[in-house]
Amino acid sequence: SAWRPKAPNRRPAMLGDEYARPRYVPHAALRRLHAVVAALGAMWLATSAGLLHSWQRHSGAKMEAGRSLHEVKELTNEVLILRQQLASMAMTSSGPGGGRGGVAGSDGELSGAAAVHMAEAEHLAGRLRSQLSPKAELAVNDAAAGEARRAAALAPGPSASAEAAGSAFPRVDDVLRASRRAAGQHPEFRVAMIIPWLGSSFPHWFPLFVWSCGGSDYLFDWLIFHEDASVDVPINSIPRNVHFHSVGTYGMGALFGVQLARLTGAENLTHAHVRLLQHAFSTWPYSITEYKPTYGDVFAAYLSGYSHWSYTDLDLVAGDLPAFFSREELADFDLVTLTFGDVVTHGRLYLRGQFAMHKISRATSRLWLGCDFLGPPTDGGGGLLHELRLKAVLYERANQKGEPFRPHFNSAEGCYSAVVTSQPELRVKYANKMLADFTSAPEVYLLLPGGKPPGGGESPARVALRMCAGRHGDGTAGGIVGRRANGTPSDALPASACDPLAQLAGWPSESLRGNQRAVGEMIPVRVHSNCSEWVEVRYRVCADVSGGWAQEEDADGATDGWNFFYLNGGWFRQRFAADHAPGLVEGALFHFQVWKRAYKKQQGAVQLPRAGEGGVFVFTKEGFGPAHEADAGGRDVQGGSAEGVRDRTGEGDPYGEAFADIHTPLDNMW
Repeated sequence: SAWRPKAPNRRPAMLGDEYARPRYVPHAALRRLHAVVAALGAMWLATSAGLLHSWQRHSGAKMEAGRSLHEVKELTNEVLILRQQLASMAMTSSGPGGGRGGVAGSDGELSGAAAVHMAEAEHLAGRLRSQLSPKAELAVNDAAAGEARRAAALAPGPSASAEAAGSAFPRVDDVLRASRRAAGQHPEFRVAMIIPWLGSSFPHWFPLFVWSCGGSDYLFDWLIFHEDASVDVPINSIPRNVHFHSVGTYGMGALFGVQLARLTGAENLTHAHVRLLQHAFSTWPYSITEYKPTYGDVFAAYLSGYSHWSYTDLDLVAGDLPAFFSREELADFDLVTLTFGDVVTHGRLYLRGQFAMHKISRATSRLWLGCDFLGPPTDGGGGLLHELRLKAVLYERANQKGEPFRPHFNSAEGCYSAVVTSQPELRVKYANKMLADFTSAPEVYLLLPGGKPPGGGESPARVALRMCAGRHGDGTAGGIVGRRANGTPSDALPASACDPLAQLAGWPSESLRGNQRAVGEMIPVRVHSNCSEWVEVRYRVCADVSGGWAQEEDADGATDGWNFFYLNGGWFRQRFAADHAPGLVEGALFHFQVWKRAYKKQQGAVQLPRAGEGGVFVFTKEGFGPAHEADAGGRDVQGGSAEGVRDRTGEGDPYGEAFADIHTPLDNMW
């Protein structure tokens, strides 16, 4: 109805004319509608054009930002790689005294080789900067400021003097000996416990771990490397023997990549090692434990002045470590690892990931090159770079399919243990001195009694790790059965005699007596490969316990268990007697591999005691916390009340005034 016919054409039709149709013209309202639609179309076209222009401009900016980020990362990797190569040069060029002899001359100037290398680094940095966009240049300048703050941690430190000097064992000069003695430390031996950590923060129990490390100051230092992680421990609560080193973002991959490329003879592929290790460490942080055997070489620049080094973990707390090691173990053995009784119960002969102390010498250097997933490629292929590339390719394929991917884990406990025990010239001891949650008593006590050593000094308070003998699940007491020094076996004592707060033995001395004494002769042990199922069969080394000797008791009950040895290419066992407080089992370390699942769920910060104050922490499978007074409602506070600790020992109040002296400062611990 909006259309009306126009007046028909009055001209008469002629031959050849088109058929005359009536023409229709729009109504006025429809003409207005046409105008609105045309206007909307024009607006849509203009808007689309504007959006397209904005998108193109945004995409260009995003691409430029991506290129800038890539350029910054590439330049950062170049700086990290060159810095680590300088560290390696300093390590290999140092003189007999260690230090930085390969980098700085007597007048404080750079030596010739280091100066040339530094000039090359500056030229490369300038060339890369000239190619950067303005925005990337600003980002690099910001990154350079952060790098400057980390220079002290990443700069080449003193070298491992054993390899640099060509000596069989690091020498300790008179000045260092005197300074250590004045500081209340052992003058001759010093052990570096190495922990590289990947993550933005440390685990919930980390303050307690740090606190426990302070008790081993007489003989041990703890070197913790991280990538700018948040260290939530008050500065005044960090013991002097715990040292934090930040290697910066992606710095761990650069550090391992440079050193492993150099040590495997693939320096021309350093960039590939760095990028692949950075990818592996950021994607699977746990994979860094595969490289435990390499720590002594990767972190060699930080090991000047140390006689030994060991890899370790964070899911543990340390006991009175110096009291557990003898001079013989430190001087006469190339490696000493701690077990918790599973050699006797399951025959497992492998180097424990929690403690494997290496003497710094030629004999123990670079043993890990014998592992096919760590060393250089062989005629049959393999090697570190092949392993890293394979993981990256499989990860990309799974990622494209949207599938999860968890790479094969190469247990260093397997391959490395097999390589070590294939060297007949090495002397290795498997010492029964560690506690573990899956063989321990229901409760494990961490005791810090406080106090100062005789004659004063600055040595921190002593630590003890204890549990009640005879209250464990499988009869092994974590592999260690405590006894009185006079020969009375602790498992013959009534449960009520267990006193977790008993006095500690005397302070450590330079003679390093240790806590165990060998009893009887060494007896040969046959080995097989039917144990340690998580390890590849070709790497398994197991003691044959089928003869029943593992369960034998000596005639007079004067010994506490077996230690194992690898000497001159053969395996041996020998009984030992340990000195502990009556009714107690004590350990050098407590490994809570299983119980930590519950510990990760605990909330709240772990508060530490003030300097010089004592305390008792209780570890159970449900959680950990200080042994504290019960609150007003009668409930235990974070791990057990004072009465709860008394009840566990079977007496109403076995401690008397001793416990009263301890639980008072605990009011400030949680």
